Amino acid sequence: MPPDPSNPVDRLTGHALRNARLRQRSLERSTAAPPLARRVVRLRADLLGLTRLECARLSGISRGALRDLELGIHTPTRQTLQQFLAFCEQRGVAPGHLEELRRLYAGAGDTLEEFLGRLELRAGSSRELARRVGISPTTLWEYHRGNFPLPLALLRQMCKSVGADAVAAEQLWHHDQRRRLLERGLPEAWVELCVLCARAGHPESYLTRLGVSNAALRRLRYLELPAWREVERAAAALCRDPAELDRLRQLWQRDQEEQHRRLRDDFGPRLKRLRLKQGVRRRALADLFGVGGKKPARIIKHIEEDGLYSAQAFPAGLAAALTADDGERERLLAAWQKRRRQFHRRRRPETRIELRLAREMYGFQPGDMQAVLGYAPLEYQKIERGVSPLAESAQARILLAVHQAGGKRVSELLEKRRQREAEQAAWQTPTTVPLLVALLARREGGLIPLARHLRRAGLTRLWPGRLRAIRQGREVPAWPVLRRLAEACGVLDCTEVKNDWVERYRARLEARCPSPLGVELRLLIGETATTLRELSPRLGFNYSVLIREFQRIDRDEPLRWFHVERLLNVVGVSPLSERWRAIRALWSTAEQRRRQAPRPRPAEASKAQA
Repeated sequence: MPPDPSNPVDRLTGHALRNARLRQRSLERSTAAPPLARRVVRLRADLLGLTRLECARLSGISRGALRDLELGIHTPTRQTLQQFLAFCEQRGVAPGHLEELRRLYAGAGDTLEEFLGRLELRAGSSRELARRVGISPTTLWEYHRGNFPLPLALLRQMCKSVGADAVAAEQLWHHDQRRRLLERGLPEAWVELCVLCARAGHPESYLTRLGVSNAALRRLRYLELPAWREVERAAAALCRDPAELDRLRQLWQRDQEEQHRRLRDDFGPRLKRLRLKQGVRRRALADLFGVGGKKPARIIKHIEEDGLYSAQAFPAGLAAALTADDGERERLLAAWQKRRRQFHRRRRPETRIELRLAREMYGFQPGDMQAVLGYAPLEYQKIERGVSPLAESAQARILLAVHQAGGKRVSELLEKRRQREAEQAAWQTPTTVPLLVALLARREGGLIPLARHLRRAGLTRLWPGRLRAIRQGREVPAWPVLRRLAEACGVLDCTEVKNDWVERYRARLEARCPSPLGVELRLLIGETATTLRELSPRLGFNYSVLIREFQRIDRDEPLRWFHVERLLNVVGVSPLSERWRAIRALWSTAEQRRRQAPRPRPAEASKAQA
């Protein structure tokens, strides 16, 4: 210790005097050093009574490292400081002095980052702490700086590896998790539920396994709390005791009351009311905007119920498609802007929100701005995100150009809807048989829905494959089939379809039947019956007899008139009609046509019989 000039008995001499003066000069020099270096010098020179050389030799720390530490030139490594702390503990230094040194080096331990620094100090280095818990030093570095959320189980394992208090660590972890989620703007009640889920070692997506619906999670996009009944089951599974569950319930009810006072969703429910009032289906609305995917109507459902934003079903288009009142459109878009502004303000506060809202209102992507404004996509993104400077006059010009381009897009959408409505109404006046099936299939949404509709109406023999063949012109069924199809689908005017059917059916019969009389008779039967077998009971004789008579007619063999007359009476042809006289003329000239017909060669005859 420094010599006392008033007591000559205790006056030091020799090496003791030199060491005392070295310690004194170290203490005087440390007054200008950083707090950590000043505390180390005081521990070494005042409490331990050692010179720097003596302390270096006894503790095993290099003299240069100890000098840099005491002069404050470099921050010591955790290994060096831990080695110094262990040496002080061996020398009997009070724990309070050592705790002060740890506080100066790693912080007070009031935050999770500072607590991790203390754990690394206890382990000797971050690499050593990472090795003990089985993770990489890089991962520990990310946890230490708060880039990744630290799992609670891993934190407990760290505390166990160095002998630290796990209870205090868990409290710090809870505080850090709450802070991390609150900074994202999430409601406090939902933050508490997510912290409880993380405490159990599960991600937030695990809440769906505990009974929380996906719709409740989607509402959080706009930071809206779902009802307590939707999360009560998950909360009961995550809380440790009834008291904790009761506190969470009270916090949830408080946040919900505050949410109802602050936020009111008018856009989605208004859209739904307008859609139901007009009787428009979600699928039809999604098809108008060209929404793809397996279930496009689900996008409209999420817009109405969950506040989802879709660039395809953009808000201005939805408002224009569901109401023609300009005032109602403005109110709808104002309600959407209010909600969407809150969304961007909480997640991207640096964004120029007015530019972003104008672009999203009409469903424009950053790449579309080059055609509207002339800016490259990356350049416009910098402007919108607030990276590039922008004058107020320039912002006003951009907004004007976006609204003008958006108005054209809305007009194109309305024109597309008018064309679709005209196409959808075309099924009422079809002109051909294939067009009849094609228009009805388009109205129902496809051949399979059309076949399902016909099956419900009692038409069981029109499956999708047969409907496809009729639409492609490969099959022309009997007229009763088409008439019942039209009646089941509400088509009242089938005059042009009937004329087209007559031409197509006649052409198919002429390609198959050599006799004009057979063609005309089969055409008459096709107008009243689906098949010859269906007609035979009305004639009063067996189906096989009718087949033999038509075989004779096809060969133009002599046939008594009463056979043909009986068939004409059954199908309802009047003896005074022009058609009766035409068929009588064909019957009377059958023998003449048979004589004039060329006699087939043996090979052709055998092929015809086959």
